[in-house]
Amino acid sequence: MHRSAASAIIGLEALRANPLRTALSTLGVVIGVASLVAILALGDGLERFTRQQVENTTDLQVITVQPLMVERTADGVFVRRTDVPILGAAEADSLSAATGGRADVTLALTGSSYVAIPGDTARRAALVTGTLPGAEKILPLALAHGRLFTVADLAAGGVAIISPSLAKLLAPSAEASAMVGRAITVDGARYTVVGVLAGAAAGAGRVYVPLDPAALARLGENGREAPTAMLKARRVEDVERVRADAERWLTRRYGPAGGRFTVGSSQRRVAQAKQGILVFKLIMGSITGIAILVGGIGIMNVLLASVAERTREIGIRKAVGARRADIRVQFLAESVAIAGVGSCVGVLLGLSGAFGITAAVRALAKAPIWAAFTWSTPVVAVVAALAVGITFGTYPASRAAGLSPIEAIRHE
Repeated sequence: MHRSAASAIIGLEALRANPLRTALSTLGVVIGVASLVAILALGDGLERFTRQQVENTTDLQVITVQPLMVERTADGVFVRRTDVPILGAAEADSLSAATGGRADVTLALTGSSYVAIPGDTARRAALVTGTLPGAEKILPLALAHGRLFTVADLAAGGVAIISPSLAKLLAPSAEASAMVGRAITVDGARYTVVGVLAGAAAGAGRVYVPLDPAALARLGENGREAPTAMLKARRVEDVERVRADAERWLTRRYGPAGGRFTVGSSQRRVAQAKQGILVFKLIMGSITGIAILVGGIGIMNVLLASVAERTREIGIRKAVGARRADIRVQFLAESVAIAGVGSCVGVLLGLSGAFGITAAVRALAKAPIWAAFTWSTPVVAVVAALAVGITFGTYPASRAAGLSPIEAIRHE
């Protein structure tokens, strides 16, 4: 152990004695690790941006559980069912628990109604959706003013969120924010506006109300329509599993789901999205592998040149008693030191480059993309650099250790 430590110290002293050669060899590792870190950070950030776009602008991660309102008889005639199951908040909570936290769950029931301000004879047609607190995770309920629904609202009822276009129709001379706190009537039922949707999230003439018994009866036309359960998987990879969870829950609670419910999801589009993400990861992984490989080859070339330059030194060390293992440790210590120092500098340089590149992209393309920093990125980079240092330092070290002392001393 003592001899190995001494050999490692000799190797480190050799690096200090040749600062230019050491700097050049370290530069290869710095570039390789910096490239690795930058690509990992940019890749993580791009993947996060892609996932956000898929989640916010598509329904790929949404699974619907809809009660069947009609059935087809043997004569091919569709008749209205009399045993339609009505999903409520309790069923939504149970369904959410059945997914094991892999999905958000809400209910939605939409109907058309007339909306007016109390005392005003002017009425405006609107689509009215009854839903549950937390629906903003699934439905487009980004707010410009006010607040979202709470659990207390579901119990008490009497509150509503409206679209800015409807706010303008109801109060043309006022700002949309002025509608917060005002009363409206929806087919004669009185509601207090607690929020106004943001323009990008709102359609023309939309009203959202808590799905309490009164709203359920009115929007459901006293049993002619039933709420649809909507599940949004947290990740696109979880869509198929969440769908399976929902189908098992339906079977346990209502018997075979095929006769009373339809379960829908965009399975083909989900498969395409998953394939795209996988291809992206494989390509980025290949690029990172090439980047770190370049640094490793640089280490090997420099150490091979070092062996050639120091052949006489190696011969003298072996002549005075140094073992093959001592020579091997000496050169491996040099390789690991180069890789360690280069990886630390490369991590800092790579992160700086990644954040600088994404800042330029945001400025030029107006795309909300940021480099993603996770602790795994520098850890992977440092471990990869050290592994490459050991791997590519092994051959030069073995070659140095295998030199004949007599031939090495006679080498010019």
